[in-house]
Amino acid sequence: MLYGAYAVANGLYFGLIIQPQIFALFTLVNILQVYWYRYKWRPATVAGACALLCVSYAGLHVGIWKADAHAIEQNLDSLATFLGVLPAVFIAVGFFPEFHVCIKDRSVEMSNLFIMLDIMGGVFSTISLAFDYTFDYVASITYLVVVLLDIVLVLMKVFFYVKGTQGAHRVDYHSTRASSELKR
Repeated sequence: MLYGAYAVANGLYFGLIIQPQIFALFTLVNILQVYWYRYKWRPATVAGACALLCVSYAGLHVGIWKADAHAIEQNLDSLATFLGVLPAVFIAVGFFPEFHVCIKDRSVEMSNLFIMLDIMGGVFSTISLAFDYTFDYVASITYLVVVLLDIVLVLMKVFFYVKGTQGAHRVDYHSTRASSELKR
């Protein structure tokens, strides 16, 4: 979301502006599905939560967009850069719970297709920045962080596959540990 406001304020390509908004929409649908199916919320409650989240998202997005536009207008480059780098920091922090689960389970339970699409999205978005009049290095940080951290996930997946804890020949670490403790 923060990146979308930065992209609007800096006049980046439409595809780079709309991409975070579409991702936010899919995230919202996913969150609401959890409350609909798992917690059995009523349709009115789900609709109310959807409206509240959409209004909150829009308000926060417009506020950040106006702050970024004002920083650019006033030549406050450090604030504009901060608002451009902040999404990359949030994305990087968002990867760490996944890394924790992967290390704890000794397996990366993510689709290869999803990881490769995420990597290619970051690569092609970075390439699209190169076709602008000037290359926006701050905007590219967000995409390159995603590419780098996805490559780390791929390397973890390969490592766990070689160790035998990933894939079809996976040895269930928790059940073998529990059975060995029962034998003692």
